[in-house]
Amino acid sequence: MPGRAGGAPVTSLVLALAAVLLGLLLGPAAPQAQAATDVRLLQRDLAGLSYAPLSAVDGVYGSQTTASVRHFQSDNGLDVDGDAGPATMSALTAKVKQVQSKAGTSADGDYGSGTLGAVKSYQSAHGLDADGIAGPLTMGAMNIDRITSSGTGASSDTKLLQRNLVGLGYLAAGGVDGVYGPATKDAVLSFQSDNALDVDGIAGPQTDAALTAKVKQVQSKAGTPADGDYGTATLGAVKSYQSAHGLDADGIAGPRTMAAMGIARELGGGNPGGGSGGSGGTPSVPPLSGSARDKIVQAAGSQLGVHEWGNNCNPYGPCEAWCALFASWTWRQAGVNFSTAFSGDFYYYGRDHGTLHSGLSNPQPGDAIVFGSGPQNTSTSVHVGIIEKANADGTVDTIEGNSDDQVMRRHFSPAARGAYAIVSPAGA
Repeated sequence: MPGRAGGAPVTSLVLALAAVLLGLLLGPAAPQAQAATDVRLLQRDLAGLSYAPLSAVDGVYGSQTTASVRHFQSDNGLDVDGDAGPATMSALTAKVKQVQSKAGTSADGDYGSGTLGAVKSYQSAHGLDADGIAGPLTMGAMNIDRITSSGTGASSDTKLLQRNLVGLGYLAAGGVDGVYGPATKDAVLSFQSDNALDVDGIAGPQTDAALTAKVKQVQSKAGTPADGDYGTATLGAVKSYQSAHGLDADGIAGPRTMAAMGIARELGGGNPGGGSGGSGGTPSVPPLSGSARDKIVQAAGSQLGVHEWGNNCNPYGPCEAWCALFASWTWRQAGVNFSTAFSGDFYYYGRDHGTLHSGLSNPQPGDAIVFGSGPQNTSTSVHVGIIEKANADGTVDTIEGNSDDQVMRRHFSPAARGAYAIVSPAGA
């Protein structure tokens, strides 16, 4: 019939227009791998391993889920594309099954309510915050590797992260290797603690944004383009800034350099995993008497046996390496106005106040003794303690915070143990 031949193109045109209109209404199609994924299962597993909040289990593969997938991929040697394809789902399911096996529940790879309950029981039995989430502390207790490696897909991203951590003095210069290993994780933990972020060792969007912002502040002060990448140009610019301001010119924006630049290095203490049990507090101190040196030693001795909790959480300051927090706290108990989280600052205190001992000579009770090779950054200045007693044979007895995760007494020869400075409190 004549009408049939002419109607086919019209029908095709109408269908095509309808498809275009439907596409505009619904938006772009999901990537094939995402469309094939059980999104709620994916989100339950990500939330169970603390890569996303439980509230994110909504069945929508949006920006938050994409970011969470990227974090998991980065930690597990996968291509970091935010797409939960077969390789990512296999690795995620395997990790969940490991947690389930350790928690004594059915290892089906689905982090549902049964797994949450089993993990809560495990956490309660092991002295952990019982929230049912297998975050870094819980997985560590279960002896499950949370971070395998950065993988080739994340290598460039990880190297940028590492360059920035090195540049701010949180990671040793040799740590830029593209592998998100224990040293990088520890550096991230320290940065997070200093910057009032969740202290979980995961360089997620908030941590990355805070780190980039801090690097840009340093770059602006040093007079170099603020691109957020602490590369060779930034190292050179910071060296020039340090030379012009009487600082050790190593190119690293450590505590002293950032202080000179007017940049706040510490914004507050973090809270491991976002739960309870953060750092800080008011340590119990008995009445102190005698000279300033006597009070320092008495204050230090009153804390013997105090243990950290969580991830470097302590009563003297933020959740981070806390030997300097403890040592400067003891000085403040004797009226010495000095506070620091960095052991190398004791050296600079002594230099600025004329109380730096020459060649580790004449140690006295109440002095600080600093270990490492020099005060430049956290890689060269690694520890500090308080001298309790100087012995006739050249050895000293000390009381040290963050020594085997607690406040404890040590006995040694300063030179043999690698001390590089002894510093007295001013006026003592």
